[in-house]
Formats: sequence, C-alpha cells, structure tokens
Amino acid sequence: MENLLSLWRKGSVRSLIYQWGLVVAILLALFWVFDTASTNLDRLGINTGFGFLDDEAGFQISQTLFPYSAQSTYIDAILVTFTNTIVLSVIAIFLATFLGFFIAISRLSDNLLLRKIGSFYVEMFRNIPLLLQLFFWYFAALKLLPAKRESINLFDVAFLNIEGFVVPAPVFEDDANSILWAVVISLALAVGIWRWAKNRQIRTGEPFPSFFVGLGLVVLIPLIVAWLQDFPISWEIPKFGRFNFEGGIALQPEFTAMLFGLTLYNAAFIGEIIRAGILSVHKGQREAANSIGFTQMQIYSQIVVPQAMRLIIPPLTNQYLNLTKSTALAAALGYPDFFWALSGAISSQTGQVLELQAITLFGYLGISLFIAAIMAIYSRATRIPEK
Repeated sequence: MENLLSLWRKGSVRSLIYQWGLVVAILLALFWVFDTASTNLDRLGINTGFGFLDDEAGFQISQTLFPYSAQSTYIDAILVTFTNTIVLSVIAIFLATFLGFFIAISRLSDNLLLRKIGSFYVEMFRNIPLLLQLFFWYFAALKLLPAKRESINLFDVAFLNIEGFVVPAPVFEDDANSILWAVVISLALAVGIWRWAKNRQIRTGEPFPSFFVGLGLVVLIPLIVAWLQDFPISWEIPKFGRFNFEGGIALQPEFTAMLFGLTLYNAAFIGEIIRAGILSVHKGQREAANSIGFTQMQIYSQIVVPQAMRLIIPPLTNQYLNLTKSTALAAALGYPDFFWALSGAISSQTGQVLELQAITLFGYLGISLFIAAIMAIYSRATRIPEK
C-alpha cells in the first residue's frame, strides 16, 4: 500500500495515469456512439458496411481526369472527385502563393501607389466571406461572359466564354515518359546542388547561385531530352466547329469560379504572412549586408528570406490547410469535388451516412496530413543550423 501511495505521489506517474484514463474514456465514448448508431440503423432497416462501394453509381460527373461513366462504381466516383479536389487545391495553392508574394512586396515597397494598392487588396479580399466571393465570381462575373460563338479569343490558343475556359490539351506520344524522367532527374540534381551550395556557404561563407543553376537544369535537361526524342509531346489547340469547340480541355465555370475565389481570398492572408516574416528580420541585418557590398537580390536571398522562413512556414502551412478544406464550398456551386460526391450524390442514393462521413473525414485528414508533412520537410531543409 505504501508503495502504491509513493508511486501516486510522483507527478510523472500520476500524469501518465490521467492521460491513459482520458484515452480509455474517449475510446469508450466512441464505441458507445458507434454501437448506438448501429442499433438505430438496424432498427430502421438500414444496412451498414462498405459493400455498397462496388455498386453502380448511376450518375454522371461533369469534370473528370480519367475515364468515368454512369456505369462506374461508387469507388470510381470517389476517386474521380477526390482527384478533382486535389487538383483544385494544388493549383490554388501555387497561384495564391505566387500572388501573395507580390502582395507582400507591394505592401513593403517604397512606392506609395503600390503600398496603397496592396493594402486595399488585403483589406477588401480578407474581410469579405469566401462563400460570398465564390458566388460573385460564379453568378455575377462569369455570367457576364459572351456565348461560345463570341468567345474571348486569347492568342488563338485559349477561349473564354460563359460555359467555361477552353485551353490546349497535351498529347503524349510513346516516348513521352523519357521527358517525365528527365524532369524528375533534373529536380533531384537541382535539390542536390542547392544542398551542396548551402553547406558550402556555411563552411566558407561564399554564396553560390544555386537557384539559377537549378532552374537552368530543370529547364534545359527536359528540353534537350525532348529535342533528342523529336519532341514527343505536342499540344492540341481547340478549334470552334459547327456547334462547339473541338479539341483542347474545357474547364467548367464552376472550376474557374472556385479557382478565382480560393486564389484571391487566400493570397491576401499569404501576403500578410510573408510581409510579417520579412519585417521580423531586423533592419540592421539589411544595413550590415548593404555595407559589405551585397546587392538587393543577395540581401533578400541570403540574409532576409532564410531568417524570415522560420516565422513564415508555420502560419503558411496553416493557410494551405485552410485553403484545402475550403474546397468543400465547391458543393455550393455544383463543382464535383470530394465533399459534393460523398455528402450529396452518393449519400442521397445509398443512405450510408456514417460510412460516407467516415470516408470524408479520413479523406480530408489524409490531404491535410500530407500537406503538413511536406511543409515540415521543407522547414527542416531550410532551417538555419545552430552553431
């Protein structure tokens, strides 16, 4: 008894017991919820389980990246819409980051006009709810576009109209895989050169233009391989036929509205994150670098940005996660994304609410964990080593 009392008095043991007690209580609560739900569903005559996923879906999906028809299974529908969500998220993340960087630079500029434009952009897009912005782009801005026959012609390669955005489609021949491998190898070489240049600068203090060298490798190596293979990748330019466009890829207005809304809304937050990170570096760092002859490019690439990334990456990761989860609002516009399929089309046909909600939760959780892992790897790679 005395031994038990002595163990209980230890803070670490007591804390461990509390933690495991909480875990057991949560597991019991989850089991109770699952058991109660299963009992009620059985009483109502609703089947449970994931066997329905092999049944025929019976509905069309307007935008797909791989073959799908109404005769496909529910699993195929889930994979198609999951891919749509990933594609929308990735494109919006890249565009929002690119635009947010320029917003941050504008707000830090010495030019009064640029500063005011940047401030106006941030205050306007950040303070209007995202759903209202999506409605504006879909029901107002895009609805003002002309019909197909009067499409806005963009250099005879892309066409914008009320039914969407028609862009060229890549055509891959048999030897196109070699270009893909060339891109992968060139990226690996660029990363290797960047790490070597970073370690070299830590040892000797001498900078190396790793960014431009890596960019040159990523561009030149695939071009050389494509030239040797007689360019096995071509582009199918859309042409307007008798009633519709022939060739190319038609991006739906729902996708365009979602991309516009997600990009412009999140760019305002990303711009403020980048601006705050840059301002966190004391101006004395810039003055010291300027005094020893560093150019503005060297000051930002070698001094300011490496130190600012410590504060930029955590909130930037959080903003990327918010952007990805915001794609669920696509259901309000009718864009066939992951949430639209599971909580709308499939749920209304099967009634398997619990199973579909579980798939939805784990799907978005998987995407979020993947983005967080990628950003964590990047954070460790850019971390300034402590001496």
